[in-house]
Amino acid sequence: MPKSTLSLTSEDCNGVRLIHVSGPLDSMTIDQFKAYMDPLLNEARVRIVLDCQDLSYVNSRGLMLLVRYQRAVRQAFSFLGISGLNSRTLKGIKLLGMEQLLCWHPTVEEAMAVAEAL
Repeated sequence: MPKSTLSLTSEDCNGVRLIHVSGPLDSMTIDQFKAYMDPLLNEARVRIVLDCQDLSYVNSRGLMLLVRYQRAVRQAFSFLGISGLNSRTLKGIKLLGMEQLLCWHPTVEEAMAVAEAL
């Protein structure tokens, strides 16, 4: 069985940290994701957009982590936008009733526009 590989790269775009996520967010990669994201989310008034166009899979632990991050940034007056989720992931979010808990946008461009306006 092939090893799960998660790739995270970021760039600064007009004061917004755009993070490209590629591969699965599951039990094998969640610690890597947390190690990458936690320091960024501890910054004051941070604006982050996750580009999930190449995110191949998210399990329930990954979704719960995203919800926890979403709550934390709201309390810190920061922004975390999630964009480009595939239809299977969106279906899972809706089935779990998490649709209102996540700030998600169909495209990276839409999420970036919201983040830049803050």
